[in-house]
Amino acid sequence: MRRLQYILMLAFAVLAVERLSAQEQMIPIEKPAWLEIKESSLSRDSILVGEQVVWSTVLSMPQEQELLFAPYAEVVEAEKAPIDVIHDFKLDTIAIKNGIREIEARLLLTSFDSGYYKLPLMVALTPQGDTVYLDSPFLDVTNIQIDTAKFVMHDIKGQMRYPITFREMLPWIALALALLLLGYLLYRYIKYRRENRDFFGKPVVKDPPHIIALRELDKLHGEKLWQNGKEKLFYTGVTDTLREYIEARYGVSAMEKTSAEIMESLTDKKIEERNYRELDELFKTADLVKFAKYSPQVHENEEAVPAAVRFVNATFMQELEDEKQKGEEQQ
Repeated sequence: MRRLQYILMLAFAVLAVERLSAQEQMIPIEKPAWLEIKESSLSRDSILVGEQVVWSTVLSMPQEQELLFAPYAEVVEAEKAPIDVIHDFKLDTIAIKNGIREIEARLLLTSFDSGYYKLPLMVALTPQGDTVYLDSPFLDVTNIQIDTAKFVMHDIKGQMRYPITFREMLPWIALALALLLLGYLLYRYIKYRRENRDFFGKPVVKDPPHIIALRELDKLHGEKLWQNGKEKLFYTGVTDTLREYIEARYGVSAMEKTSAEIMESLTDKKIEERNYRELDELFKTADLVKFAKYSPQVHENEEAVPAAVRFVNATFMQELEDEKQKGEEQQ
């Protein structure tokens, strides 16, 4: 039923607009006896150019009857009236009593041409197919009157500058405080890092080099790399651990040196001959595995970690003896 009403309304709108545009003067037909116009008025009968006005029409009809209104914008366009429709028909049922329904049809209009106009008629279609033209009021559209005798031309004023409020400054203050806090935290981090302290200023206790080296060697021993065919990775781990220990223990930049250069830099250190020789053999075997695709014997693999551990322990014990000897000499 509702779809049929929309179809009828569309057909009616096209027909009504054509009839409006074809006639120079509209002659309203007699309205149905069941339809009563109780009120039809503008919210004000005169406006300035560009102001808005509401046209409200209250109709009374039996509850079973309906009116289908043609879009008012099309009616205005067909008559080429100097009126602009801001909001087309808004229909509201305002009362139902004793089978009689009152509806209000509202239009929001404006005009940008001054003059005294009779608004185009409202056009509606009854369920019986009759076209109803509802009378319209007059609208007076005026311009702002300028007293030319007293009018004085003024220069264009510059842009007004209002004082900046605290609320407008608040985001910038918050941003400045955040940048200051970030700068302070960065400074604190760099300063304490250089002093070997944590973020809260507590000294960072580092394990001595021999503890770090022994821990890494024990970890390599537990990973069983060479047993799974990863000899290159195994020897790289062992020699890198020894390089880091030598660099921390003797101050030699072992990570950037070749094996031969490392051994040469250790010749003047107090290292027992046996430990020195074992370290040299370990480095040579590792170089063959890493660079010459050498496959070491099982006993060589088994001896790599123990040899590294003996070197770390022997040199650490030597360090303790040196410190003890210095203490006795000072006494």
